[in-house]
Amino acid sequence: MLNKTHIAIGVFFMLIFISDVVYKGTYIIVFLVATLLPNLDAFLSGHTSIFMKPMRLFVKKRGFFHSFTFCFLITGLLAWFWPIFAFPFFLGYGIHLLVDAWTVDGIMPFWPLRTLSKGRVRTGGGLEHFLFYSFLIADAVAIWMVFL
Repeated sequence: MLNKTHIAIGVFFMLIFISDVVYKGTYIIVFLVATLLPNLDAFLSGHTSIFMKPMRLFVKKRGFFHSFTFCFLITGLLAWFWPIFAFPFFLGYGIHLLVDAWTVDGIMPFWPLRTLSKGRVRTGGGLEHFLFYSFLIADAVAIWMVFL
């Protein structure tokens, strides 16, 4: 999915829990970064600069970084060292993975297992646009309900 769709869907789920969060600023920042973080693998795997070429040996698009294996590992480390970051990271990253599992490309949810989880949404297609605008409306309603 496109980053804008990840943000629109993520914000909806972020707002569900925001009233229960003490440090709202930290929650929002960590959540938004975590929501976009899995797409870093696509950037690194497709980047052709001489500095990024060594990274391409280790980073494959929709590989380790697009898995719950990585999500659980990082969430565990955050819970141990910086607990305040653990929940928003897990929520943002996990929502991203679930949404990417709806696409025709899918994800390998429990890397290194080769099992693929995929759906019918084409990136940039009509169904994705429908989801994006639907979640924008849902975001507006959720913001109204949470803050007003």
